Amino acid sequence: MKILVTGGTGRIGANLVTRLLEAGHSVRSFVYPGDASRASKLDAFEGVETVFGDLRNLEDARKAVAGVDAIYHLAAAFQGPFDNRQYLDINAMGTLNLLESVRELQPSLHRFVYASTEGVYWDARVNGRYFEEPIREDMIGEYPKARLETAPPMPYLMTKWLGEELAMVYHHQYSLPTCAMRFSTVIEPSEFLDDAGLPTLFLYSAAYKTYSDPKSYQMNNMPGDVMIDPDVQAMIESLVAGWDGEEKLLLSLNPNGVPYRQHFADVRDIAAGLALAIERDEAVGEAFNLAGAALFDWGELAPMLAERYNMPYTEARLPFMNYFELDLTKIKTRLGFEPVHDFASILETAEAIKRGETTDVIPTGVMFGQAEG
Repeated sequence: MKILVTGGTGRIGANLVTRLLEAGHSVRSFVYPGDASRASKLDAFEGVETVFGDLRNLEDARKAVAGVDAIYHLAAAFQGPFDNRQYLDINAMGTLNLLESVRELQPSLHRFVYASTEGVYWDARVNGRYFEEPIREDMIGEYPKARLETAPPMPYLMTKWLGEELAMVYHHQYSLPTCAMRFSTVIEPSEFLDDAGLPTLFLYSAAYKTYSDPKSYQMNNMPGDVMIDPDVQAMIESLVAGWDGEEKLLLSLNPNGVPYRQHFADVRDIAAGLALAIERDEAVGEAFNLAGAALFDWGELAPMLAERYNMPYTEARLPFMNYFELDLTKIKTRLGFEPVHDFASILETAEAIKRGETTDVIPTGVMFGQAEG
């Protein structure tokens, strides 16, 4: 098949493209001109056509869609130089431009796969996410019912949720064979270790940087002029006071004292799950949780990493709640998905990349940088 991958040079897109090529497909990679530093990432691969365009431009979307048999819509405004209007225009209206282009130009499309997010489950009224039971796909209600009380916060999560709603409505209203994949937090192994070769997610300095400026923390996490809760303030002050300038590992605790626990997905597992979306007809009209085999438990991993890197570690309660696992029963039983990359696999690959070795991962590269040369 000829497959369009929007965001084809991104952290997930590039690793999906190589998998599609290995399966015998040809690929059209749709690249945002503002991400010029990664535009040539796939040039060495035969069978890849790279086209530039902006999802906000309907004509660009039409050119991208014309003549393809399936579409993976991965591109989105994320961690870039975008304001709220641009997030909405790119992630929601850009999705609409693709869907309308498909309806007009490719009515016999084999599959439209929308990259959604675990964030559709988060409650905007809560600072963080804490779920004692694995999260199922039915925990956010039916399409296209509005969920304003529990909709994710702007700008990224809300606009990705809107894109998913649009994609699924087009399935129900226009019989577009759509599938939505709700990714857990994605890890590309080259991003896991910092310049010193240490795991950023477990470093005290990283948490200190986040919370050492209360005004910055409040701006990023609290609406309007809401005052920080005294208990939250006490946790922040304790964390800041515990930083002595010497790097150490942090066993992050929730406000209730329970260690952080978060479901991650290696890009290789994400690519494997995405591939099934066009291979299995059972995917049509459905939304699936897509996560890896990497369930990080800080209570287990912080002591292990301290021994591995011969570093001390300490505990601290953080105001941001983080305790969840995605239920993968649906994608396993209906599509036959089996994730394989656990914490050990991610760490080993990350360390191999740090040593300069060749692995089966295409590194993310510099986002939104200038083109080389």
